[in-house]
Amino acid sequence: MKPVPLGDFRSLGMRIRRLEDKTIPPYRLVAADRETWDRCWAQVQGSPLYQSWEYGAARHHSQLFRPERFVIRRGAEGAPVGLLQVLVYAVPLLGGVARISRGPVFLNGSLSPEQAPEDLEAVFGAIRAAARRQRWRLIRIAPELPPSDETTAHLGRLGFKRRLEGMAVASAVIDLARPPEEIRAGFHSKWRNLLNKSEKIGLTLESPPLPAALAFLAREYESMQRDKGFQGVPTGLLRQMAAQEGPRWACRLLFARHAQDRCGMVMVVGHGDTCTYLVGWTSEPGRALQANSFLLWQAMLLFRTLGYRFFDVGGLGGRTTEGVEHCKKRLQGR
Repeated sequence: MKPVPLGDFRSLGMRIRRLEDKTIPPYRLVAADRETWDRCWAQVQGSPLYQSWEYGAARHHSQLFRPERFVIRRGAEGAPVGLLQVLVYAVPLLGGVARISRGPVFLNGSLSPEQAPEDLEAVFGAIRAAARRQRWRLIRIAPELPPSDETTAHLGRLGFKRRLEGMAVASAVIDLARPPEEIRAGFHSKWRNLLNKSEKIGLTLESPPLPAALAFLAREYESMQRDKGFQGVPTGLLRQMAAQEGPRWACRLLFARHAQDRCGMVMVVGHGDTCTYLVGWTSEPGRALQANSFLLWQAMLLFRTLGYRFFDVGGLGGRTTEGVEHCKKRLQGR
């Protein structure tokens, strides 16, 4: 498994202002409208959920965040090379606290910050310049970059400081472009055995209309949060994500049934060329029946049919529970 490492950095507004005049970055952030965003988003490979337009809209409608979206261009009017979505929490009289998760993202063939460190520093210099214009007084950023000393040094020169070493979060993706039998062969043998067991038991798949499915999800997921004492994803945010629409956006709630009883559920959303496993629920009998393994496999097959290229298994590390992380790692994502 080769999870995508995510560092966590922050930069204070005073530090941004002090560094502002040292360089003029060759890249510039320009406000993006929906049409431009969708056109560029279609050119992003491995598009992360947190940078999707629909996710930003869902956070805006369910929580006190304002999405600010930008096209990254070479110079003021140059060709677009990337996209950036920032979630801003407004602080009266002071400005905004900005959060960037798994961004920026880059268009295919535009630039590779990992191969050209000077581009990395220039792009984040442009983000720093935008922070001054937008009055972001604090930036927290978890870029989709290796947590190397070199990355830390580049961002450090721009006023970003690494924080919360133990909270770095990763993910892993499964390539759905392969034939199903090849995808399945790539799983850990123990995970395949659990999947085989679920299929022999005779679990059946149900995909009900979203309104009824969301009501069931909210009830059971909130009950599980209380019983197990974890925070998880707010159900208000899940409802808003289910309500979003877009050219490459899809939301599916899948249920496993055994003897007419629901014994498991997963929620998966598609965004760009990627789909992400968000949340799941399994009843006590469902755990013995391996309902979660059955549903994850069915979700992969469904989203592969819908034309999605990658299946993101969701968070690893950070606050992910040990049991959930163990299960996800056995999917052998890259």
